[in-house]
This record gives sequence, structure tokens and C-alpha cells, in this order.
Amino acid sequence: MRPAKATPRANKGKPPSLKTFLADLKKKRLVEILAAFIGGGWLLLEFVHWILVDHYHFPERTIDITFVTIVGALATTLVWRWFSGREEPRKFKPEIVLLPLILLVAILLDINLLLHLRSPESETAPETEWQNSIAVLPFVDMSPEKDQEYFCDGMTEDLINRLSSARDLKVPARTSAFMFKGKTPDMREVGEKLKVRTALEGSVQKSGNRLRITAQLINIADGYHLWSQRFDRELKDVFAIQDEISSAIVEALRLKLTSQEKERMSGPASTRNLEAYNLYLQGRYFWNKRGTDDVKKAIEYFLQAVALDPGFALAYVGLADSYLVLPQFLGYRTSALLPKAKSAALRALALDDTLAEAYASLANVKESEWDYPAAEKNYKRAVELNPNYPTGRFWYASLLAGMGRMDESQAEMRRALELDPLSLIFNAIQALFYLQLKETDRAIEQARKTVELDPHFVWSHWTLGVCFRAKGMFKEAVAELEKARESLGSGPSGLGDLGMAYALAGEEAKAVDVLSLLEEHLKSGYTVNAEIASVHLGLGNREKALEFLDRAAEDEDEVAYLRNANTFLYEPRWDSLRQEPRFKRLLKKLHLE
Repeated sequence: MRPAKATPRANKGKPPSLKTFLADLKKKRLVEILAAFIGGGWLLLEFVHWILVDHYHFPERTIDITFVTIVGALATTLVWRWFSGREEPRKFKPEIVLLPLILLVAILLDINLLLHLRSPESETAPETEWQNSIAVLPFVDMSPEKDQEYFCDGMTEDLINRLSSARDLKVPARTSAFMFKGKTPDMREVGEKLKVRTALEGSVQKSGNRLRITAQLINIADGYHLWSQRFDRELKDVFAIQDEISSAIVEALRLKLTSQEKERMSGPASTRNLEAYNLYLQGRYFWNKRGTDDVKKAIEYFLQAVALDPGFALAYVGLADSYLVLPQFLGYRTSALLPKAKSAALRALALDDTLAEAYASLANVKESEWDYPAAEKNYKRAVELNPNYPTGRFWYASLLAGMGRMDESQAEMRRALELDPLSLIFNAIQALFYLQLKETDRAIEQARKTVELDPHFVWSHWTLGVCFRAKGMFKEAVAELEKARESLGSGPSGLGDLGMAYALAGEEAKAVDVLSLLEEHLKSGYTVNAEIASVHLGLGNREKALEFLDRAAEDEDEVAYLRNANTFLYEPRWDSLRQEPRFKRLLKKLHLE
């Protein structure tokens, strides 16, 4: 009897060949499914991003929820298609475990994201528990000639900018730190006013090409030095000294930095051209003074800096910011300066597309062009790159306030003030935001705080005067607005508000005198139609007020000026004109209706 012929076992336990695998993919159309999910998922994510998040202001986390849902649906579909239709008997079916597991993971992830869903207010400016904080106090000029103030200021500002790159380190901004300039402050006072635990102080002594820089890191609580060092170097080594000081502070505070934070802290947007850097410091010195002549001097220095080093991104940012500020002074037309600001901001970004300051400058340009979606996108990018950049948050808060999104605006403003608590302009504008929120008493309190911080600040008395006027305290308003005019000089700035206050306080003769002054300025080419309208409104000349508002709407440069310098959002006297077509026309041009 012959033995039975063995029947070959059909590749049992043998893995399928590549040819078989590809045939299965084709048969089950998995490639088509994957392509469809990728294409459809991308379109869905774009819809969520640009429509729901950017336009309708859904929380940013909505994008994450959508992505997790898409990936979960894709994984479920692929597993189901791969195992479905199999005819061979199987003791164990993996899809029975895989499908519920995938669904469970996706649902749990979505639930977690939903539970942590935050409003745009908390998303753009989250509350921060600062583990580390440092105030970089102004370096003292110890040079024999006492002619290095700008260099000391620049050194201080550079260290502030470098250290603020660390997300977990609170570094009060320049304006707050410089409130202690020229003083010998008690460290406890520094800690109390700036809400910091440590402080860096130092001095600069320059003689020829030699530098002696001393720096010490002080613990606020007990006054002990955490670190101190003296650097005796040549002037050309100033960049290396800044690197060493930044690194020493990071080590002393035991900060853990990401690779991006380390790169930003090393000053990648700076220049290694010492002469260009010196010119840039002088430009920033005058920029921070903010007077009309000072800003013009700043432009001269920035232009010289980029002429020496065309790759100096921060100098282009300085140029952009200077061109953006000048139209805020009556007599400088936006139409002539905005293209220059835009060109400088774009050049800065072309040189360094990770520079938060450049994105904030471009956002300000876009805002001046009335392209609010583009402005908001660039402000968000600036905040994303450097959450500790207070000016970016302040400008973003102003944009949001102009758009009527006051909850989000206040979230950004709170963070800006946390980072720069003694900033005079931040505190003044916050008072105006309170007026916009109809919180007049709170606005007056905030304006008074600004005056206490610096009674000589050009806008402190003006802000308090406007707040008093909105409250109906007209005599007090006149007193403050008169003080403001002393600081604002001989130009027309502030005259309209003072004239309205005179009229409302019953001093009609003085209001008429202000009108005469404004009409002279108008003949000289100043864009003061809205200022004249303010005085006429105070005097009760309703028709005259509407006539000059109509003229203001005709002048694009005046409309651009009024974007940052009008009281239409919070002055109660304008309410009586809001239904008038001529006033509505101006409000529409200002994107306020």
C-alpha cells in the first residue's frame, strides 16, 4: 500500500509577499481612501482655521480637535477596509480589538481637548505662573566723559530683549525698568513695583576702544549676589560680553531653554558691525524719547546703520516703527510715510522671518492699510514667536479694541501691563479702554495713576482730562487739558479736546479762541477738521460739527490720523450725532460701523 501523497499546506504562517500586499491594497482601494482623507482633511482643516478660528474667533484648540477626529476616522476606515471581506477562517480577529481601541483613543483625546478648551481671551494671553523673574536695571555710565548714556541704555535694552526670549522668565520691559534710571533704588522697591524676584544691575566704563563692564545678579529677598563679574575687553567684544552675561543669568536661575530660545537669546537678528550697532543704539535712544524731533533723529541714525550693514534686521524694524509713529503727530501725512514703513518691515522679515518685532511692525502697517485680518494674523505670529514682547501685545490689544472685541483686548492688555507695568503709554491707553467699556470711574483712577507715574509724560494729563470730560467734570477737565497743551507744544495736537472742554465748562470765549487757532492751522495744511468739529460740538453748533466731520472724511490722511487719535469710541458728546449720515460716513471709513 502506497503512502498517501502529502497535500502542501497553503503557505500557512508564511507572511504575504510584497506582490500580494500591493494586490490587497489595490483590491481594497486603500490608497484611494488615504488620498481622499488627506485631501478632504486638508480642506476641512483650512476651513476650520480660516473661517471658524480666524473669522468667527473659535478657540485655536478647535483645529487640534478637528485633526484628532480626522486621524481617528482615517485609522478606523483603514483597519475596517483591510480586514473586511476576508474569507479564510480566523481564530482571532484583530479588528475586534483595534477598531474600538482607535475610537476610544480618539474620543478620549477629543474629550481632553474639549475640557481644556479656552476662550480666545485666555488663549491669546494665558495666565502665567512665573517661576523666575528678573528686572534688568539701566546700566550706569561710569565713563570719564559721561558721554555713553546711549550705549548704557542700549546695553540694557539688548539684555532685556535677549532674556525675554525665555518664555518661562518674566522680564519687565524697557520702559518699566528705566523708571529707575538715575536713581539708587532699594531692591525691595524694585521687587514690589516690577513684581520680580531678582535684579541685574551694572555699569559701563569706556575709554577709547577699551570697555570695562561690571554686572551683578541680586536676589531681591535678601540682597545677596547670585552672580557677579567684571569684563575688561576691547569694544569689539561687546557682543561676546552680552552673550556671556545672558548665559550666566540663565545658569544662575537654572533655566531650561529650548533650542529656539537659545538661538534667539544669542541675538541672531543683531549685527556684528560695531559701527552699525553703535548707530542703532543711538537711533533707539532717540526713538524712546518719542518727541517729533527725536523720532526724526532716530530715522537718521537707523538709515546710517542699514547703510553700513544692509543685513541689520533690527535697524529696519526701528525704521518701520519710526515711520509709523510720525503720522500720529499732526502735520505728518500717512500717505507719504506708510510705504516707507511697509518697505522697512518687509525688509526686516526678509532678513529674519523669526523676528517678533518685525511681524508686529508689519501688523501695524497692515492695520494702517485697514487690512485688519492680515494685521491680526501678524500680531498673533509676533506673540507666538515671543510671548514676552509687550509692545506686540499692546498693539494687538489696540487693534482688538478698535474692532470692538474688548474681552480679547483686555486679555492682551493685562499681559502687556504684566510685562511692562510702569509703561506710561500702556497705562494711559488702558484708561481710554476703560472709557470705551463705560467704566468711567475706573478710567479716571487709571489716568490718575499715569499722572502719578510721570506728570511730565506728554499724554498723562491729556488722558486724565479726557476722562474727566467724559464724567462731566468739565472744570477739572479744562485744568488737565491745559497742562497737556503745555507739553504738546505750539502745534494743534490736543486743541480740539481743550476747546470742547472750554465750551462744556461754559468758557465760550476761550473755546472760540481755540477755534481761531485751529482754523489757522487748517490753512497751514494741518489735518484738523475733526478737531474743529469737536469744538463746534461742545459749543452746540451741531450743523457746523457735521460739516467739518464731512470734510474730515474726505481727507484720507486725516482719516488715517483719526484711527489712533479720536475719541469717537468713548466721548459721550458724539452720541448725539451717531445717527447722522455724515457722521456715519466718517465712522464707516474708520471701521467703527
